[in-house]
Amino acid sequence: MADAAGAEAQTTHEGLPTSAAGDEGSILALGVDTNLVRACLLEPVGGVYRLAAWQQAPLDDADLAIVSAELLQRMSVRLHRVLWSERDRSPLIASDDRVRYPPLSQVAVAASPRSHVRVWLAGLAANGSLAAAQNALSACPAQIIGVTAYSANLQIGELADTLAMATPELIVLVGGFDNPDAETHQPIFELARIFGQALTRTAPAQRPAIVYAGNRWASPRVVDILQSAAGTKMEALENVLPAPDTYQSTGLIQAVNFQYWRLSRRIEGIKDLTRWVTSPAHITTLEGTFSQLIRVWMETNSLGYLHGLYAAPAWWLHIWAQRDRPELQARYIAPRTRLPDSERWPPIGLISGEWPNLALPTAPSVWWDRSGMAAFVANVGQVAPQAMLQVLRTDLFEQRTTDSAAPPAAPPR
Repeated sequence: MADAAGAEAQTTHEGLPTSAAGDEGSILALGVDTNLVRACLLEPVGGVYRLAAWQQAPLDDADLAIVSAELLQRMSVRLHRVLWSERDRSPLIASDDRVRYPPLSQVAVAASPRSHVRVWLAGLAANGSLAAAQNALSACPAQIIGVTAYSANLQIGELADTLAMATPELIVLVGGFDNPDAETHQPIFELARIFGQALTRTAPAQRPAIVYAGNRWASPRVVDILQSAAGTKMEALENVLPAPDTYQSTGLIQAVNFQYWRLSRRIEGIKDLTRWVTSPAHITTLEGTFSQLIRVWMETNSLGYLHGLYAAPAWWLHIWAQRDRPELQARYIAPRTRLPDSERWPPIGLISGEWPNLALPTAPSVWWDRSGMAAFVANVGQVAPQAMLQVLRTDLFEQRTTDSAAPPAAPPR
C-alpha cells in the first residue's frame, strides 16, 4: 500500500492505461461504517492515479458530518493543502484561486453507518417459506431477531409483549405457494390478523414497517388486514417461495436494502454527506460498492467467476459474481465464521479486510486489500473508473499465494 503521506510517481503499470479517463484532478473518497470515518485522497501522478494520503477517525455516536469535516481539516494540515471549505461547509470543490487552493474534482461517499435492520420473521411452515425467507435475508443487511411460526396456540397478548421487548424495525410475513384456492389462504389471513392485533398495542410511532412476501393470491387481503388493524403502511412483494423448489429473493432483498437506507438517513450528518457527493455520483453503501467491485474486477481480469470476501469488523460479506449470470450471489455471516454452504461456492479469490485465520477454500493466488478500504475507494468508479482501477491495483491490492504465511493485518492509521 502507498505510504499515508504520499506516493512516488509511477508512469506505467502492467495491465493499466498510462492516463486516467476523464478529469485529472484530485478525488476524495469517504467511507463510513458503524465505528469509523475514513478518507482517501487520490491524485494523478505521472499520468496514473495513486493513493496520495488517507486517514481515519472514530465515530463514537457523533455527527457524521462533523467528524468528517474535522478529519478533512486534519488531513489539510498534514498535507499543507486545503481540503475543507468553511464557507460552504463541505469539501473544497470550488475555489477562487485554483493555483494556491486547488479544488477537488470529485467527492465520492460510501456509507453503512448503522447496524443491520432488526427483522422479525413470521410464516406458516418452518421448512417452507420461512426457510426460503431466512435464506433471502442472509443476502441483505438484516438481523433476524425472532421467528414466529403459525399455530393454533399463538396468542395476541403474548406476541404483543414479545414484539414490544424485541423492538423489531421490520416485520416480514411469508406463507404459502402461489395458489389461487381460497381455502389455502385462511392460515395466512389468520396470521396477519394476529400480528395486526398485536401491533395495535404498540404506540404508532414505534410500530415497525411490514412487508408481505407470501402467496400472491392472498396478498390483497393480507395487506388490507394488516393496514386496517395496525394502521401501518405495508408493501406486498413477490412470493419468496411461489412453488416447491422455486425461490424468489429479489423483492425481499430490495425491501430490506430500502429499509436499511431509510433508517440510515435518520443518522445525524448523513444528509450532509449526501450533499457533498459530486454529480453524477450518488452515495452508496459499502456493501453495494464492494458487490460492484467484485463484478468489475472479474471482468477487468477476464475471469469466468470471482468469489470475494469483505471482512468488515461487524460482519463478513461473501459475494459471488459469474460472467454468464447478471445477478450476484451474496451472503452475510458473523465475523470469523465459515460460510454455511461453502461447498456450493468457488474458492475465494479476493479479500478486503483482515485475512481470515480459518481454513477457507481459497484460490492459488488471492488479491488482498489488507486495509479494508477497497469498498469505498471503488466507489470512485462512478465518476473515474480508470482512477479506481489504478489505485486498487497499484496501491491497495497485493497478490498473496495461499501456501505462504499470512502477514499480520495492518489497519489504516
